Amino acid sequence: MKGTITASEFEELYRVTARDVFAYVRRRRTGDAEEIVAETYAVAWRRRNEMPPQMFRRAWLFGVARRLLVAASRQQQRETALKRELTTLPIPEHDTATRAHTAQVMSAALRRLPREQQELLRLVAWEGLTPAELAVSLGVRPGTARVRLHRARRALASDIEVRSLVDGTAREPLSAQ
Repeated sequence: MKGTITASEFEELYRVTARDVFAYVRRRRTGDAEEIVAETYAVAWRRRNEMPPQMFRRAWLFGVARRLLVAASRQQQRETALKRELTTLPIPEHDTATRAHTAQVMSAALRRLPREQQELLRLVAWEGLTPAELAVSLGVRPGTARVRLHRARRALASDIEVRSLVDGTAREPLSAQ
């Protein structure tokens, strides 16, 4: 039987299980074990009305910790892949004015998009969400999230100023002329 547990029951749950959950996480990931355990109990508190019966709560906490470990691992893999990709990209020899101009053009193009498309692009580009995670964030099906992301990317790429940057026909910043 599921039911909301009280603050004192939650404290007791923490007291009884924290050492085991920490050991579980620590055996699998050393660097940020404290953060994973803290997030495990934060999730447990937020979802306290979904807790299983008392005899299964410890196992439920292990499941929460396991999912957080998987998410942390995926994030670390994305960061590693991005760093690897960035180290292989040629770095163009642009001056500061050209870089600032490019950033200004891209920011303006992003602002011209509808707010929903802006948020989709930011969630993926800045927060590193996958399309599946984007779907969860938006509360829609994964296919719907992928279509919306595709449309947002297409809209940004079709912006006349962005296209001129890509084509190399963009006007140079005034300081470069």
